[in-house]
Amino acid sequence: MATPVCLDDFEKYAEAHLSRMAWDYFSSGSLEMTTVAENRKAFHRLRIRPTALCDVSTRDVTTTLLGERVACPIGVSPTSLQCLAHADGEEASARAAAALDVCYVQSTFSTRSVADVVAAAPTGLKWLQVFPLTDFGITERLIALAEAAGYRAIVFTVDHPAKPSNWTFSRRPVGLPPGVSIRNIEAVLPGEIDESNVYAPKPGLKPTGKLSWHVVERVRQLTKLPVILKGILTAEDARLAINHGAAAIWVSNHGGRTLDGQPAAIEALPEVVAAVGGRVEVYMDSGVRTGADVFKALALGARAVFVGRPVLWGLAYDGADGVKKVLEILREELDSTMAFGGCSSIGEIVGKLRVVHKSYYKQFVPK
Repeated sequence: MATPVCLDDFEKYAEAHLSRMAWDYFSSGSLEMTTVAENRKAFHRLRIRPTALCDVSTRDVTTTLLGERVACPIGVSPTSLQCLAHADGEEASARAAAALDVCYVQSTFSTRSVADVVAAAPTGLKWLQVFPLTDFGITERLIALAEAAGYRAIVFTVDHPAKPSNWTFSRRPVGLPPGVSIRNIEAVLPGEIDESNVYAPKPGLKPTGKLSWHVVERVRQLTKLPVILKGILTAEDARLAINHGAAAIWVSNHGGRTLDGQPAAIEALPEVVAAVGGRVEVYMDSGVRTGADVFKALALGARAVFVGRPVLWGLAYDGADGVKKVLEILREELDSTMAFGGCSSIGEIVGKLRVVHKSYYKQFVPK
């Protein structure tokens, strides 16, 4: 294959070279996968309104997340079982993120432990994602490990109260090949994973439906680290998140892997941003595939975007170097979009009518 020039190229490579099981696991979504598709289509319905004759001779794509500087507002989303894409798995993703000085978020169900990732990438901004599991002790011990290892925030996923309906997994169970295990869980609870079917976990690892906003307070009490709530899609939940001490809000529909029929994340973003009113930072993921997508999300109020599946495609292509290439492409496309959009810094993207729904232009069409 020729050198990939866009994220679609990496996706095509991954589909052609990953095992059928790995490709199914990474690419599938809930039920008819309507939300998976809408995550992309919603970006396509947005239009950028460029500003002409601006001095964009120098451009600055740096920003801060919870007060910590990063080289650009593009981070690595938490995705599980990364060793299905490449033998180095999460270690490679973390190294790539550290090399580019962007935020890396590690999944609870990662095939490398917190200790593995820190050893592979001792520098760089790292956050840990955790789930509300039936055995809350698993979450508690993982948070303690992350805090001791120097992770800077906890990302608490709030949109996963049950096992999602996934036709692909029902047809073909996801098993772990020899030599691959979910080390993050094994580090705190050895022998708990059924490696023949990771989508049918033992009781303690199942998502718990016994949820309320008090569980957020319980997580906050476990750590001195800021707690980010991931999976918020409505103004009502955004306001409640702030009331219960969320340090930031992460707009996400889990990449379309949980509830089919949800809005695309980019569609829900403006509602959440308006409800937050600048009180905390807002991030988003789900469907980001180009630097223009990043620009659109920032213009609608996101502090940063995170990418999941594209990182897996980069891993499949060339490990850490493949992930670096994916992130570099997004950064370069963002920089170019800023130039043509009339922005010389990330801050200039926000605050003007930079991005509109395509229906905006109907008002100018003669009737």
